Amino acid sequence: MTDRFFPDKRITNETVARPVSSRVVGWIVAIGVAGALLSCGFVISARQHFEAISVGYQSEEMRRQSAQLEERLRQLELEYARASSPVEIERRAEKLGLERPDKKTTGAPDASNSKKEKR
Repeated sequence: MTDRFFPDKRITNETVARPVSSRVVGWIVAIGVAGALLSCGFVISARQHFEAISVGYQSEEMRRQSAQLEERLRQLELEYARASSPVEIERRAEKLGLERPDKKTTGAPDASNSKKEKR
């Protein structure tokens, strides 16, 4: 009974040459083109995603830089206001040895008197 399932005769399978239908070739080409378009879409989408992330990092860096520049501008405006205050100007003038004209006692005629004399 065992011979029934396991024959002693060796069986060789020959390759069968079947003609390939043009429909099958068309479908394979269509699926290949659709797959290529779909994979190109994924690649383009991924590229845009990474560019968006890069632009986000750049804008965050620019925001940080803008905040630093605004802080520096505020410091410079404060320094300018301090340096241009009358008290600071007077202190620097005294340090250089200059005096205010109204404190100075010279024999120069008053400007209002000289205008009256010219008339």
